[in-house]
Amino acid sequence: MTFHKPIWTVVLGCAGLLLASQCKPAVAAALMGGKARGGAAVRRINLTQWTDQQIKKDLAALAENGQFGLARKKLGRLEDQVIGYMPRNALPTLRHADFARRLVDQLSSISNPQHRMRMLKFLLANHELAATLVFLNRPGQQNVAQVYHRLAAMHRELGPMVVAYPNLTAAICAVLYKPLTMQINENTVHSPDPVALFKYYVRYQRAMYFGIRNVPARLLIYVVDSCSSIPSMTWALNKYHGDSMVGQVFFQVPYDYNTYLHGAKKEVDIKGYNLPNILRYGGVCADQAFFASQVGKAIGVPTAYDVGMSSVVGHAWVGFLQQVGNEAAWNFNVGRYSEYRGVVGMVQNPMTRRSEPDSFMSLSGQFIGTTQHQRWNAVVLTDAALRLLSFSATGGDFSPRPLPAYVFGATAKPLVNSVPAQLALLKRAVHQCDGYAESWMLVGYLASKGKLTLAEKTLWAGALMRLCGQRYPDFAMAVVQPMIMSVKNPNQQNQLWNRAFRIFAPTRFDLAAEVRMMQARLWRKAGHYNRAGRYLMDVITQYANAGPFILNALHQAVALLRRQKHNSDITKLYEVTWARIHAPPRMADPFMHESNWYQVGKLLEARLRGQGQSLMADKVRRELESAGNPVAGN
Repeated sequence: MTFHKPIWTVVLGCAGLLLASQCKPAVAAALMGGKARGGAAVRRINLTQWTDQQIKKDLAALAENGQFGLARKKLGRLEDQVIGYMPRNALPTLRHADFARRLVDQLSSISNPQHRMRMLKFLLANHELAATLVFLNRPGQQNVAQVYHRLAAMHRELGPMVVAYPNLTAAICAVLYKPLTMQINENTVHSPDPVALFKYYVRYQRAMYFGIRNVPARLLIYVVDSCSSIPSMTWALNKYHGDSMVGQVFFQVPYDYNTYLHGAKKEVDIKGYNLPNILRYGGVCADQAFFASQVGKAIGVPTAYDVGMSSVVGHAWVGFLQQVGNEAAWNFNVGRYSEYRGVVGMVQNPMTRRSEPDSFMSLSGQFIGTTQHQRWNAVVLTDAALRLLSFSATGGDFSPRPLPAYVFGATAKPLVNSVPAQLALLKRAVHQCDGYAESWMLVGYLASKGKLTLAEKTLWAGALMRLCGQRYPDFAMAVVQPMIMSVKNPNQQNQLWNRAFRIFAPTRFDLAAEVRMMQARLWRKAGHYNRAGRYLMDVITQYANAGPFILNALHQAVALLRRQKHNSDITKLYEVTWARIHAPPRMADPFMHESNWYQVGKLLEARLRGQGQSLMADKVRRELESAGNPVAGN
């Protein structure tokens, strides 16, 4: 991040006013934003210079008086002026203003005044670390004061090392501001000491698969959120160093059939829950997913412990960042059992500790190959759109103060706050770094609130599908779904769904089926039950093996048949559906009871028995029993 050096030197010396008093009158007047003595003309300066001077003046005053509340107001007004008057080539100016406002806003959360001032001085002296952390933090969703307390503690123990590795330092502070705890079935695991973790990654940085120093902090948060001891991580590094397919490690942990078939206590719980023991004694899917995710973090591969619910019980699997040529993308398919393809996954955001769909994080693979400035620019442009949106949401008037007459390089009139203006900022954010999910999600939010025209929805949905449809289809679906659902006209909405379907159909059968389910929902709501039924039957006949949603489609189709008084067709529907689902391997399998084949078979058995067709029902039951001895749970 490039700042004019005087900003930092003046702030650190707390001498903004003193500097102005020692300058020539005209220059001093320009610095102070007034006129020279005797009414002489003030030297003209461009918008960037003027903004930097205002930042310098406000931060210098803050360094002297410690009035963070006042500084926040001043810097907020300044950022609004930049948003209102900046031309297209003034993006660095907005970055400077947004950084200063974010910095002061975040440090304001520190209750101890002395600590607040020490942290201000430290960050202003180390602006790459400062900007990395300031633009990474998510105020309102994490305890930012604790983040800076963690930074202070790490600086005390590590000294200049924290500055030498800004991405690593920022990621650890943003994630381990308090100890991280995970519950893996009956076992509770904890994060290691942050300083020890920092030293581990620095010591073995050359052995890390993606490296450490140049990996974006927004990806490193999925590396440093480890819940294994340093000895376990070192063991994993020695064993799995250089393994690019972390998902396959999931299957190296033997499944503990004996435990769940006979109710015995797991051997790994008796011997001690750590990575070597999990590999040796085995476990269930939760242990397999935990093991694979922790191995990835130990070798420098971003991973996520993913959980989801089928119609019966919960499951766990692993997502990992996979290198694809010179790029990278998240893979949530390799490290999971095939029975659970199509189950919606949830991961814990390491910074906020909140559960969110794994689709939201998938787009972060786009950060590979971007520059630090591009990532920061995406943040500040999205911040600008959010500031405009906040005025609209509260009914306030966005009216930035006029710039001084001696400032040039700005627009003649201030920006008019409108949805097109907000979209223009978000479009620039996407052009800077299309991996910043918040930009796309804000567009989706505007669409869901009815703020976008049909043309705007079509344009943005098309852009999103072109970028994400093949590489990040889960994220594309997550954002485009509320956008398309907000289209009121059923025919127009159906056209947009068909476009999405054409993109998903070749490779993502589960998402294609989900689109058809949305179309069935659309026409059922519109009262066109025959059209709704056709889409449901499309799911049943074409995507019976694509995911657990087949059960939902079946239940909805049955409801439509009953609504239309076609009860006699229900049994046939069950038979057709069951015949199309592939039966699992005929062996004792803890997942048999959760398979679509087993559950639809049980529905068919119950239906036949209820109609008095006991012989047919017994035949179905015997076929289900011959598949194995199912057990519930994993």
